[in-house]
Amino acid sequence: MPGSYDNSHSPQDTLVCARFLRKALIEVLPTPIGLPVALERQGHRSIAFRAHQVDGVKVVIKLTRGRNSYPAEQWVHHEYARAQVPVPQVLYYSASLPGIGCPCLVMTMIDGVPLFDADTPNIGLYGEVGEMLGKMHTVALPAARFGLGAFLPSATEWYHSWPAFVTAQHAHPTSGEYLRRHGLWPDCAEDLTLLSAKNSAHHFRCVLNHGDFGPDHILVRAGQIAGVIDPGECFAGPPEYDLAHIALYISECQLRQVLNRYPGQLDLEMVHVYAAVIALHKAGRAHRESNAVRANSFAVIARHHCLLINQQDAPTPSTKLSCGLPSGRYTEI
Repeated sequence: MPGSYDNSHSPQDTLVCARFLRKALIEVLPTPIGLPVALERQGHRSIAFRAHQVDGVKVVIKLTRGRNSYPAEQWVHHEYARAQVPVPQVLYYSASLPGIGCPCLVMTMIDGVPLFDADTPNIGLYGEVGEMLGKMHTVALPAARFGLGAFLPSATEWYHSWPAFVTAQHAHPTSGEYLRRHGLWPDCAEDLTLLSAKNSAHHFRCVLNHGDFGPDHILVRAGQIAGVIDPGECFAGPPEYDLAHIALYISECQLRQVLNRYPGQLDLEMVHVYAAVIALHKAGRAHRESNAVRANSFAVIARHHCLLINQQDAPTPSTKLSCGLPSGRYTEI
């Protein structure tokens, strides 16, 4: 197929794909675009391009050969926009772009840099992150179907309970047992049991979760939050999950700003629980990929959150206090 692709393609192959992509999109977009340019950050089975429309508007073009998250992304962008969250505007979607033969999503591009890459970001930016996340969590969902994009009527795979979804999504407690066998956390058995018990017992208000809410997906422009992107891992679940995810990558002081400006009640203990579960999964995956630095970093984070859960003097649920996270940045994997 002329427009097919994979991440092993040479620059020349990518250019060929871009030319076929432009030709295909000119046939379906109301405003013509220039030649798409491949973006640097790409998933294992997905690729993204940027382009300019003839009216000057910058757009992002996403293609995938993997799981098609684009219907869910389209719905999420609409709901976030209604909640006054700055997100890209969807211009076009096709489950099979004519001439290319795979799912395609075209959106406006938000000008900005990832929060990770912002030059000495003001600590107040993290307060803005908390306010923005609060708006995102005003989108309530029924606690009926749990899974990536499972809130859509068209979804075909989901779990009937939240604990079952978490267990599958993060290979819990298998990830922790894997770390124990390989010496990254030899005495984690009791902590794994504790995490499972608290996850099973968690009662929560069910909201739309971004699912991958990290600094790489929060854009900054001119010292302010410009928007949030890439909700392809979205699902129905507790608000504590999104907070746990970003807690893995920011310092204690930064997280305190997020929590203090988040407009809603939270079970802080469950932020620690989900942070530990997510970190265990990331540590195991990094170890399998022979990335010892990332594996050790995330294993340390998981142990830290478990220590906080076990502290007798830990903050009580719904208290907006420091989470006591180790300072520093941790690269997403």
